[in-house]
Amino acid sequence: MQREVKTMKMRRPGLLLAVMAGLLAVMAGLLAGCSGNDKGEEGKPAAVVNEPVTIRIGASASAHLNNEVQFQETVVQPVKRKYPHITIEYIPMGGSNPVKSIGDWMAGGNVPDIILHANGSMGELFAYDLMTDITPQVKQTGADLNRFDKAVLDSVRVASDEGWLVGMPFSQNFNALYYNKDIFDKFAVGYPTDGLTWDNVIDLSRRLARNEGGVQYTGLHPEWVLRPAYPLALTIVDAKTGKSQVTNAAWKQVAELLQRIVAIPGNWDGKAGRGDFWGKKTVAMLATTNVFTSIEPEARKGFTNWDVAQYPSHANRPGVSGMVDAWVMIIAKTSKHKEQAMQVINVVTSDEVQLLASAKFAQMSTLANPEMNRQFGSQLDSLNIKQKNLAGIFKGRIVAAPKFSPYERQARTPYQDNMLKVFGGQMDVNTALRDADDKINKLLAELQK
Repeated sequence: MQREVKTMKMRRPGLLLAVMAGLLAVMAGLLAGCSGNDKGEEGKPAAVVNEPVTIRIGASASAHLNNEVQFQETVVQPVKRKYPHITIEYIPMGGSNPVKSIGDWMAGGNVPDIILHANGSMGELFAYDLMTDITPQVKQTGADLNRFDKAVLDSVRVASDEGWLVGMPFSQNFNALYYNKDIFDKFAVGYPTDGLTWDNVIDLSRRLARNEGGVQYTGLHPEWVLRPAYPLALTIVDAKTGKSQVTNAAWKQVAELLQRIVAIPGNWDGKAGRGDFWGKKTVAMLATTNVFTSIEPEARKGFTNWDVAQYPSHANRPGVSGMVDAWVMIIAKTSKHKEQAMQVINVVTSDEVQLLASAKFAQMSTLANPEMNRQFGSQLDSLNIKQKNLAGIFKGRIVAAPKFSPYERQARTPYQDNMLKVFGGQMDVNTALRDADDKINKLLAELQK
């Protein structure tokens, strides 16, 4: 080879220069490819290939989407407008759908590109090795993380021991106190105001829980036995130790609070569903999450004399209404179209789409832009939003959520079962928590084998 080059040099000096230039160009290209730099000229994000692609979005059991119109208007249509080459395919889970669990995805080798999942159960996805850090895709597509509420992003990052950003939150829950004005008016009781504590609300419920004309009115419904724990940012399982923590002082505080609510004759019995507020219309106060879209059908039928106030605070956590309870769009580690999946997520979390979701579908945004909350429910005319105390909802502070164990959901059952025994007088609080603690730890030992 060396002799051949020398011969070419002797006969055609110009040709040698051309060959050397070509070799240098190839080497430069190889070096650039090995450098791992995902940016193009002048530090700009590298372009994403715009070839036709189908991005499959799978909803886990913790974040299913029931509103087809909303999915079309806040995902499919805006993505198609911005990226005509991207087709969205939605894969629901549970119910009559063939996919019943994450395990079904894994067994069939059919994991979606994007997984919709609640931040409180993302640990399940780590157990299946489906998580990856999407920071490279964030940089490549130029996504601006500063647009998001910091507490929400922190609650996503905490899921990973490495602090990975495994997905982008696109919706979150809030807690609020809903009240039926008709019941308050009937019994000549003043409406609840913002800034009340649980003690205040429980005392108020004593004046409303009664049987009148053969109708049993519930003074206060706390939704379920876990909801009042959210402002204390509690988890059943300590994610660091992998052990139950239901015997600590904070869980005892929650259990005793629930016991006080149920102990009032005619109050919530620990079993009745929250739908009685807008269904039977016999619940005076309902302390729960975002139920605007559940109330809306009844509002169209005339149920309009209701309002909202700030969620009750624990005395030791004044002004705190909950912890981050968000839905996250997670790019699966197995996806072959991560960059295009990130483009989809950027559309769904854009100001335009988030404003639409807030105004038309009463979905609380994960963005820091205050306009999102100002427009909340503004296109749902039947709810008469302008006459509602929406400011009260957003006065409550939502704190960052802690890390959740992969087994958090399974571990809730012993606690919930024992609280029902407390309500029925079969157990006292201390015994119920100790017994639940023992059962949870045995369950965890089995699950972690």
